Amino acid sequence: MTPVVLAELAGSAGYGGGERYLELLLDRLDHAQYRALLICPEPGPFVGRMQERGVETHLVHLAPLFNPIALWRLTRLLVRERVTILQTHGARANFYGRIAGRLAGVPVIISTVHNSLKDYEVRSLKRWLYTYLLRLTLPLVHRIICVSDANRRDLIDECPAVAAKTQTVYNGVDLSAFPSQPDCQKVRQELGIRQGPVLVTIARLTEQKGHRYLLQALPRLLETWPQLCCVFVGEGELQDVLQRMAIDLDVERACRFVGVREDITDILAAADLFVLPSLSEGFPFVLLEALAMGRPVVASRVNGVPELIEDRKTGLLVPPRDSQALAQAMRDVLSDPIAASKMGAAGRAVVQKRFTVDRMVANTTAIFDAAMQDAGVRPMAQKRVLA
Repeated sequence: MTPVVLAELAGSAGYGGGERYLELLLDRLDHAQYRALLICPEPGPFVGRMQERGVETHLVHLAPLFNPIALWRLTRLLVRERVTILQTHGARANFYGRIAGRLAGVPVIISTVHNSLKDYEVRSLKRWLYTYLLRLTLPLVHRIICVSDANRRDLIDECPAVAAKTQTVYNGVDLSAFPSQPDCQKVRQELGIRQGPVLVTIARLTEQKGHRYLLQALPRLLETWPQLCCVFVGEGELQDVLQRMAIDLDVERACRFVGVREDITDILAAADLFVLPSLSEGFPFVLLEALAMGRPVVASRVNGVPELIEDRKTGLLVPPRDSQALAQAMRDVLSDPIAASKMGAAGRAVVQKRFTVDRMVANTTAIFDAAMQDAGVRPMAQKRVLA
């Protein structure tokens, strides 16, 4: 049986949640059943990362939003590769993919929503335009995958007609990549942290991730734990702003801005507490990874986060933009190591039960199979077409 040709159109060439999803999906697909190829809309680190992993990768520039040449190139690529399933990620890729997929005669087109349109970091006019284009191109898509029920509800609020086509598939991680007894000292020694609690946050340094509220919460914690250290992993346009803010708040001695790191398990191993003070999220991989490492978490109660974190059981949830509530929640965790350890263990157990990469891939491919069946596409028929 000839494998089904599956094309994945990424939302960007950075390395965020959508790209992490693709990395895991492409790694775990049954390669006897699928021949997968990745299409990136721009150059960037994700392109090289996936090429190094042996993934067939193509570059098709998709900027600006209305680009007939880009649409033609994407359509031509889909025709040349005889794609059976096109899965797209993010508003821009979803728009281009629906049109190019239909023009190329792709039997199954699936859009993936990793974040709610209302939370996009774009101007309101562009956000409205994405919603309009969703409604306009909805007849061209066969299924829409949302990474959380919250995202699905938001999408239906924006466009009620999508309800019949949407399904939730939660993100998942490989628990075996997160040892239950990790080396907690490696990163602490590297950063010169000898004593005191360690907070870790991993996110792009943008307004959406709420770092400023974490910085505003630190003075209250330093009163009790003067040797506390907060490690900021990631980079972004707010790096200089946040570093100046740390100085203004007189907390710079407690902050380590370490940029992008590949050794995430080692970073998480060093943490007494993982913090995600975001203003919006889809279904964040970084929280899954912190839970998989058995770390207690404090996170904002936004979007899909409450579907992952059970308050007071696997972590603490706080309102977004509330540095005082954030400080109190972090204080509660740091003041009770026994309760913190129980939350960490409970979080790891939840990941093992509900949020594994195998479950994510199985649920995703089940949608592929159902959509192919609806479209009258069978692998054996695909073999005759490609022969």
